[in-house]
Amino acid sequence: MKTIGIDIGTTSIVLVLLDCERREITDSRCEANHFLSGGFRQDPDRIVDLAVEMLGRLLEEGGEVSGIGISSQMHGILYVDEAGRAVSDFYTWKDDCGEDCFRGKSCADYLSESTGYPMFSGYGTVTHFALERRDEVPKNGKYFTGIGDYLAMRLCGVSEPAADATMAASFGGYDLCREAFDLECLEKAGVLISFYPAVLKRGVKAGSRMAGRYRGIPVFWSVGDNQASFFGAAGRSEDAVCVNVGTGSQVSLFDRRRLPCRWGEVRPFPGEGYLYVQASLNGGKVYERLALFLEEICSGLPEECLSGMRVNGYDLAQRLLRQKESTDLSVYPSLYGVRGRKKRFGVIENITEKNFHPSDLVRAYVAGMAAELHDMYGGFPDGLCGGRRKIIASGNGIRKNELLRQEIERQFGMPLYLSGLDEEAAAGAACLAGEWSLF
Repeated sequence: MKTIGIDIGTTSIVLVLLDCERREITDSRCEANHFLSGGFRQDPDRIVDLAVEMLGRLLEEGGEVSGIGISSQMHGILYVDEAGRAVSDFYTWKDDCGEDCFRGKSCADYLSESTGYPMFSGYGTVTHFALERRDEVPKNGKYFTGIGDYLAMRLCGVSEPAADATMAASFGGYDLCREAFDLECLEKAGVLISFYPAVLKRGVKAGSRMAGRYRGIPVFWSVGDNQASFFGAAGRSEDAVCVNVGTGSQVSLFDRRRLPCRWGEVRPFPGEGYLYVQASLNGGKVYERLALFLEEICSGLPEECLSGMRVNGYDLAQRLLRQKESTDLSVYPSLYGVRGRKKRFGVIENITEKNFHPSDLVRAYVAGMAAELHDMYGGFPDGLCGGRRKIIASGNGIRKNELLRQEIERQFGMPLYLSGLDEEAAAGAACLAGEWSLF
C-alpha cells in the first residue's frame, strides 16, 4: 500500500510517497514557503496551488495511492467564507499581533489569565481575539481554520472546516478532558466563538477523519506537525526523547498517561495518549543566523584574501567547530526570544583573553543551542522522564548538523539516532493515512 504525506511547514512544503509495508519513501517533492512582505503571514492560496501542483506530479508517477495525509504547521489561522475560500492571509505561529495591549496586558496574557488556559502570541485564539480588537476580522469570514485543513477543504471541495484534536488544541482554549474548545469560557473572556471549527475527537471512526476525496483518493483532515513528526520518527515509543530542530525546535515525549506538567504543553496524540512538549522559538533559523554572521565578516575581507571564492557560512562554521572541542565561553543564542518571557534574548558570558576566538564562539554557540534543548527536557516531571533511553532526532536543522547532534548527545547523556525517515512530518502524515485507510 502506498500513501502520500503532505507537510505544510513554515519554510517549505514537502510531499512524500510512502511504501507503507517497507516504511520507505519512494519519491518526494519540495518547494519553498515564504512570508509575505512586512510580517509573518503567508498566502494560503499560493500554498494550495503549490501543493496541488506537486501532488499532481506525484500521482502521475507514483501509481495507485490509498490515502493522503496532511501535516500542518500549528497554531496559525486563516479565515474562510461560506464557500470555504480564503478571505485573509494565513497568520502563522510567528505572527505577533497577540502582543497588542488590552486592558493593560498583552492579548495573550489577558486570555491566559482570564481563561486559565496558557496561550501565547501566535496561537489561533489569541490572533483571532487581537484581530477582533483591531476590527480586522474579515466581514465575509465565516470560520477560521489551519493551513493544513484549508488544503484539505480545497482538495475535497468542502466548505466547512473541521479540526483534528492535534490541531484544535494548538489554537488555545482547548479542554483536553472533553476534547473540545471551552467555548463558554472563551466567550466570557470576550472571544467571538462563532468562528471555531468543529473538532474531531480521537475516538471517532477513521472514516470520520476523511475530509473527502481527491481524484477518488481519501484525504484526511490534517494533524499537527509536531505530532506527525514524532509519529514519523518514533511511532508511539515511550522510551524515546524526540528532539526536532526545524525553523523552531521542540523536545517531545510520548506517554499514554495524562500527567500534570507545570512547564510546556500536553498535546493530544493521534489515536491515543499524549505528547508532552517543550517548544522554543529558536531552532534552525538561529544556526542560519550564525552562518550569515560568518559570511558578513568574510565579506569585509580584501579580495586577495578570498582569492575570488565566496565563503559558505555553514561550511566555515563546521570547520571552526572541529578546531575546538570545548570552551568555557558561554553563549545562549535565543535570538528570537523565549516564549512566555518578554524581552528575554540571547547573551554571551565569560569572555576572556583565552577564549576570545572564532572557534570558541562557534563552539559555545552550538553548545548553547543544545543547552536550551536540554533545559527544556529538564522542565518535564520526573515521572515522565524515567525509562527514556535514547534520543531520536528529526528535522533538517539537526539532520544536516553533525556537530549539533554531538553536543545534544553529550548534554543529554543518551545515544542519539536519526529517525529512519527523512521529512518526518510528511512521512508521519503518510503513515497515519496508511493506518486510517485500513478501516
